[in-house]
Amino acid sequence: MSDVPERLRREVFARADGSCEYCMIPVAGQIAWFPVDHIVPRSRGGETTLGNLALACPRCNAHKWAADAGTDPQTGQHVPLFNPREQAWDDHFAWSSAVAFHIEGRTPCGRATVDRLKMNEPEIVAIRRVLAELGVAFRHRG
Repeated sequence: MSDVPERLRREVFARADGSCEYCMIPVAGQIAWFPVDHIVPRSRGGETTLGNLALACPRCNAHKWAADAGTDPQTGQHVPLFNPREQAWDDHFAWSSAVAFHIEGRTPCGRATVDRLKMNEPEIVAIRRVLAELGVAFRHRG
């Protein structure tokens, strides 16, 4: 059960254009309910306000959980995770040209987020592939 009021949930969903704001997987074609994520977790003082909420697929939400930082696998630095309210997706992520349906982190923040949220696990990559084959568009797919 969500503590996010339905009015806020509808605003978050509309702003996200029906896609996870982290991995960009669309709600279309999914059977799972997409939770609303507290970007700054409530356990760290994050509030239930429009400016601190993001639409997240169940996988990203479960892997992020109460984290607001992660480790960049390239540098070993502990860095803040991607914040969809303050940062542009394209600045931190790109669709891989080498591996179909994989998301590459372009910055320490992007790499730490890809790693922490496990954005390229085989199951989610397979879901992206199937959705693309079915003609479901990805908002940032390049």
